Amino acid sequence: MEIEIMHKDQIHSRAIEPALEPVFFAIRRLEDVVEQETRMLLEGQAVDLADINAHKSRGLRDFNKALGKALKTVDITALKALQPVLDNLRQKLDRNCDAIKLHLRAVTELAGIIRDALETQEADGTYTASQVRNGLGA
Repeated sequence: MEIEIMHKDQIHSRAIEPALEPVFFAIRRLEDVVEQETRMLLEGQAVDLADINAHKSRGLRDFNKALGKALKTVDITALKALQPVLDNLRQKLDRNCDAIKLHLRAVTELAGIIRDALETQEADGTYTASQVRNGLGA
């Protein structure tokens, strides 16, 4: 198998150890899931977090299983071929993390707006809903 590896703004085509093929495949599947989630979050699409997390968990399990098998048969120099691909995955995970943080901030702000609207609607003008909840209105 040949794999194209991004390194210092150049693409290198390099033959890889056959035992590492499942590792590269697992990494690519993880990247696909992470990229899909990131894109959906940034585009404001509905994200099925349970489904995405299930795919991530399966991908991580497959990666660990493939890497475990590969470690039994390949030498350290062959494993070095993984580094640029793992670095690329790390960049995608960092971008995904930023998208998730942005999404959570938006959800938190929206929840605050809804909470404030409900409290305003529930109040009769004498006490706020939070004052009543905290025992300050009676």
